[in-house]
Order: sequence, then C-alpha cells, then structure tokens
Amino acid sequence: FISSEFVITLPPVAARATTIDISLHRRVNSRDSLQAISQGGLTPKMIDTVTYNTSALLTRGDDLVLPILLSPGQAATAGLDLKAYGVFPVSITARDSSGTLASTLTFIARVDPADTSQSLTTALVIAEQAPPSLQPDGTTLVSKETRSALQRLLEIMNSFQAPLAISIQPETLASLALSDDSGDATLLADLQTALAKRRLITNTYVPMNPSLSADNKQNTLFERQQKRGVDELQKTIPSAVISNSLWISHHAITRSGAALLGSLGIDSILLLAQAQDGALRMRESATIAHGRLADNSLFSVRRADSAISTLLDGSTTNPVRTGILVAAEVLAARRDLLADATPVQDLALILATTTGAAPDLQTVATLATALGSVPGITLSDLSTRAAPLSTTPSVVFSSKVLPRASKLSSLDELITQQISLTTMLDAVDPRIQLWDNYISTISATTVKASNPYISGLRASQREVTSAVSRPSRNKFTLGSTKADIRLQLRNGSTSPLTVRVVLSSPKLKFPDEPPVIVLAAQSTTEVVVRTVVRSKGVSNIILRLTTPDGKIELTSPTLLTARVNLLAGLGQPISLVMLIGLLLWWALSQRSARRAKTPPPTTTVL
Repeated sequence: FISSEFVITLPPVAARATTIDISLHRRVNSRDSLQAISQGGLTPKMIDTVTYNTSALLTRGDDLVLPILLSPGQAATAGLDLKAYGVFPVSITARDSSGTLASTLTFIARVDPADTSQSLTTALVIAEQAPPSLQPDGTTLVSKETRSALQRLLEIMNSFQAPLAISIQPETLASLALSDDSGDATLLADLQTALAKRRLITNTYVPMNPSLSADNKQNTLFERQQKRGVDELQKTIPSAVISNSLWISHHAITRSGAALLGSLGIDSILLLAQAQDGALRMRESATIAHGRLADNSLFSVRRADSAISTLLDGSTTNPVRTGILVAAEVLAARRDLLADATPVQDLALILATTTGAAPDLQTVATLATALGSVPGITLSDLSTRAAPLSTTPSVVFSSKVLPRASKLSSLDELITQQISLTTMLDAVDPRIQLWDNYISTISATTVKASNPYISGLRASQREVTSAVSRPSRNKFTLGSTKADIRLQLRNGSTSPLTVRVVLSSPKLKFPDEPPVIVLAAQSTTEVVVRTVVRSKGVSNIILRLTTPDGKIELTSPTLLTARVNLLAGLGQPISLVMLIGLLLWWALSQRSARRAKTPPPTTTVL
C-alpha cells in the first residue's frame, strides 16, 4: 500500500460541493489514447472510485487535501486499486445534491521498479533568445522581458537538480555586465554561480540563422559570431563546460546551413518545434536520425517532441496540470517506443517549448517530482555526443535557397568600413567593441528594424573620420631639388588616431612610401614628407588623408601649391661664396676709402 494525497482548489462554482469523487480509469494503451483522453475526445472506462465528504477534509490554505491509499493489485475500499503497471487517467469531480459542479482530469502512473534495462534518455531543453540589449544610440538597456526570462531560468536551475540542456545567449550575459542597474549585476552573479554547475551548449553571440548566413555568403560573419559567443561564455563563466558539437536550431536547416555548421566542427542538430519542416517529420520524433551532406559527411538530427512543446507553451495557464500531463506523455512515449523495438541508444525524447524559452517554474518542479526518480527514464543535459550513424533513419535537409534579406546588403558594406576604420584606433579604444556590437545587433535574427542601428554605427564612425582636420596652410616654396614639405594635421578627438598621408603631383616625386602617422588626441601633429623636384615653377599637389590601409578617404582631396625656385635654392655652398664675395667687396671698399682720406707725405729740402 502507498499513502499519497491529491491537493485541489475548488473553483467558485463548486464552493458549495458536499462530496468529491476520485475515480480511477482504465490504463491507457498508447500515447495516442492518452492524448485523446487528455483533450476530451475519449472517455475511458472507470474501474474504481473513492468518495470524500468535503466537511471532513483537511484544508491547506485555500486548497483541500484528499488523502488516498494506492493498493497495487489489492482491492480496498479505502483506496484505488492499480492492478497493472502503466499510466492511468484519474478524474476528480465535485458534486452536491443537484449533480456535478466541476471536474478535472489528471494521471497517475505505476512503474515497475525493476524495469531499468531500457532507460529512455529524456532532456528538458531551455534555449533562450532575446533581442540584443544594445540601443541605436550605443547605450545598453536590458529589457524587462529579457530580465524576467533570465530570472525564470535561474529559478529553474536552482530548483531542478537533475541535468538540464541549456543554451543561453552570450550577448545577454555581456549586457548584464555593462548594465548600470545594480539589480542586473546581482542577477549576473547569481547566473554565474548557477551556470558554473551546468554544461552549456554552444551558441552564436547573438541569434543567427546558419542557413540564411550560408545562402547569403555570410559564412565568415557567422563563424566570427560563433567564436565570439564561445569566448564570451568562457570569459563570463570560466568554469562552465561548453558542448561545441551540438547546435540547437530555432530555424529550419537547409543543406547549406548544415554544411556551414559542419565546417565549424558541429555534427549534431537539435531542431526545436518551430524549426521542423515537412522533410524532417517522422512518426516518432524521439528517434535520432541522420542527414547526409554533399561531401558525404553525416549529421545526427534530434527533434523536440511537438506535442509536448504545445503543452509546455501553455504552462502558465495551469502549470501543475501541465507538468503532470507532460510526465504522463513521457511515460506513455517510452512504452510505445520500446514496443517498436527501436534500439534505446537511438532514442532521445526532447522536452522544450516551441521557441525554446523556459516553461513555467511550477511545471518544471512538477516534472522534476514526477520523473526525477522514475526507473526507465534518464534525465540528460545532452552532453553525451550523439554520433551520426548511417544505420539510423535518414532525413533530407532542404535544398531551398533562402532569399537575401535587405539588411545583408548594407551589412557587407558596413563590415568592410568597420574593418578599415578600426585600423585608425588604438587597440584599447572602446569604439572597437562598440562597432562589433553594432554589427552583431544588425546581423541578429531577433532584430527586424535594423536601420536605426545602421544609422547609429555610421554616426559613431563619422565622429572618427570628422576628427581629422586638413592643414590650413596650402602654399609652399621649395628652394632645392630635394626638399621637405611640412604639413600640420589636427586630431580633434579625445583619442589618438592613425592616418595615412598620401601626396601626389605631376611635377614632384615622393620617394618614400606614404607615411602612416599617429595623431595625438586633441593636438596638432607635424608631418614631414620628402620630395624631389622634377621641374621649376608652380606645382599642384593633391593631399589625401586615408585610413592606414588606404581603403577609406577621411576627407575630400586637398589641393596644395608648391612654388619651385631653383635659383633661390642653389644651396649653402653658393650662398657661402656670395657671402665671401660680399665681404671681400666690403673690405676693398673700406681700404679705398681710408686711402682717400690720408694726406700725401711732406717733402723737406735741406
């Protein structure tokens, strides 16, 4: 005999109930029958009933406590007789003298404790996604919705001690670290503590669709976002173990998308319910399948159970009942799967909402209680690699090419400009990180209105390019065949900037490579450029200031004028000869003047 209890809350319409019946119905013989019963499409045969007088029941707050004695295989008037192992529907009905006032349906399972040889791997998956926290003006703001989702995930991790399969957006963790809200700092610290005990599944820094990236030639960007995501997780949660071979997909996967994932060392895909297309649907979603790429390489393919996803989507409406229904689905699914004689190592029952968001905390707690110690069910975090095997059922990835999103055209240009302009900045300049954040946000699949972010990025870049001023002096005199041109360039920003100075002229030659100069912050820097004169007269010089790699001009070309006077520039030797000649002339002139003033000598006759 097993003593248990049902705790129920009577709705207002049943407040006057005088009796409550707990009725046991015939065991369900398949998962299809369970679903038909839970949806009200099938009424199973009643096999036992226990009736309670409401006046004699204990209360727990606003709830009524119905003690129940379960007597497996031994009929007893005080309890319910479970004659076999399996899942049994249980109806609870509140009545008064006029009849039924309210009723509900739940399930109870009797499990064989010795049935442990065929344990079904079952994983509760939480894969949170959210719009990036970067704002168009470059500030960071964690939304209430994102904060609420993270708090719910934290509570689940703290209460659900069994393994969980978790994928968290690295950009969200980075945003918590940048937030000015003290509550976000506390939330991040708590997440770091909880996640350090878990295994995390790899993810890109912001949500991205590998198929869309591959079809639009954005492989490099996707790879960079994946590496940044791993780096951010390792920085924020250094003790966490990261699974790099599995990808949780929020979007349908095409052949090109799978090939892109494969190039990054990923050989296993878990498709959430929203990512499953017609080509990948099979009768049993718990069966691990395989897909083959053009190069003959294999991918293992797991799929979230779509029926359970639908249940979990509505978990906030009646969280406890949802948890019980999901647990019943799991046990019924195990019975059906083992009856099909599919090797248990080729099975994985995935529990997740349609989008991957965390279900209600009470639902998860109910699941943990119902399945935590059930023999034949192994809760998993999917850390065990599902090697792709050709012996498993085959699925075909779609060959459809996804249309090019309009923002991707702008993204190509923005990335090219970002790479070039970054060469102007000091390695610790915060704008490097800011520009990376803009690019990430624009490329995120959770951002639909990308134009404000594109404008924000360009405005930040203009602050750099407009800080460099052209020289105010634009006329020079060159007095020799080899001379220096001295330019005064100003940097008006608060950070040092590196520029390339390019001079060109039809009458002058510049023998050295264009100099790359670091302009000190809020200062004027003199730049000296050697030149060789080809001919005398007036020469036009074009000055171009560019990024160090020469790909972007920072200002419009500037016209300089150089007057070349070779006579005036005979050099120091000629000047010295002229000076000596001048001195000699002056000396001779002085001597002649003295002679003219001296009287002739007097002659005396003796």
